[in-house]
Amino acid sequence: MLQKFLRFISQNRLFDKDNDKILLAVSGGTDSVVMCDLSFHAGLKFAICHINFNLRGEDSVEDELFVRGLASKYGVEIFVKSFNTLQYAEKTKQSVEMAARELRYGEFERIMNTEGFDYTAVAHQKDDAVETFFLNLLRGSSIRGLTGIKMKNNRIIRPLLCFSRREILQYIEDNRLSFRLDKTNLETEFSRNKIRNEILPLFEEINPSFKDNAALSLKFLSGVKTIYEDVIAKKKSEILSDNIVKISDILDFIEPETLLFEITSEYGFNRVQCSEIFRTFSSDGSGKVFYSPSHKILKDRNTLIISEINEPLAIFTEIKEDDINRGIKVFDKGRLKFSVITKDDFSPVRDNKTVYFDLEKLVFPLEISPWHLGDFFVPFGGKFKKKLSDFFVDNKLSVNAKQNVRLLKSQGKIIWIIGMRASSLFKVGGSTKKILKIEVE
Repeated sequence: MLQKFLRFISQNRLFDKDNDKILLAVSGGTDSVVMCDLSFHAGLKFAICHINFNLRGEDSVEDELFVRGLASKYGVEIFVKSFNTLQYAEKTKQSVEMAARELRYGEFERIMNTEGFDYTAVAHQKDDAVETFFLNLLRGSSIRGLTGIKMKNNRIIRPLLCFSRREILQYIEDNRLSFRLDKTNLETEFSRNKIRNEILPLFEEINPSFKDNAALSLKFLSGVKTIYEDVIAKKKSEILSDNIVKISDILDFIEPETLLFEITSEYGFNRVQCSEIFRTFSSDGSGKVFYSPSHKILKDRNTLIISEINEPLAIFTEIKEDDINRGIKVFDKGRLKFSVITKDDFSPVRDNKTVYFDLEKLVFPLEISPWHLGDFFVPFGGKFKKKLSDFFVDNKLSVNAKQNVRLLKSQGKIIWIIGMRASSLFKVGGSTKKILKIEVE
């Protein structure tokens, strides 16, 4: 395996084994233990990095102690970083898996930059690449996701991609290497583990050579992806000028919606938005605007104009009961004035800048937010739902006016299109005791 390891590094020019300094990402599992042992016997200049995500209680502590022992065994430097991953995932509102990935690769980059390492080696092997293909297939990925795992991605290298899990385990046995067993890899509640432990074994029952054949297919797909990216890049350079593209140039391409996605995804637009933009190509309408977190696309007759959003997207503002007591709340498009009145003092002002609600039915905090395509409300005095987009058309709102619309919500339900129309929700009724009066200034 050592010769195969060295040959894979050399043939794919992963790094210069005689001069480059490599940081090995080591969890203590079978794959990273084998990567350590092969790197040692190959005479590489390496150190070890271990990330303790604190997700497995005492096992996480034991993992760290084990990897420290590996560093001592091979006589190399070790870098250990501990994270409160659950807290970070909650704070950043992402899955634990994605939070751990972000923390891990961020730490690799930090160490490489501060300690002078040329690359970080992670211990993905051939089976991981096949699993990633199926995982991305489930997610509806593009061709980029269906090519498995890159052997080299900037400064991240994967020198074990030439080995199967079976070869890794055989090396462990032959060399009597100790390792740590991550029990979560045996669980089936995560998508990757379901693929690994339930789905792929079924394919191997049909064809024992399935994983090797799949690896060959991934290599072929990787070549197809290279050709695809080259064609797309050339076409984009031909038709995209100063972030303006003619719709006819897109439609002339053999796969126009695919080309549109490749153009728009670079600016943060997703597939759903791309499909919505593409559907407008069959209409003569102009002035339709689509937004990503960083850019907007304006359909102006026969062209698409892509531009940066000059001001941040609307700020989400919470209104707490303390704000009601203080009587005022500032938000990004103005300010709201509050007063609490009794039923006896109720003498409603009939204009769109003032609304009244049954205070005891509202659930705090209330929220001020922008509107999104698909939002609906029940207009005051009506009984049926109405899409906000239809309401805007009825009221002949311009593109700019729609961008400035803000909604007041209670528990996610729209109770007021601020300054325009109230909802029928939480309206003052016969049983109302306290009334919240809100005015927009």
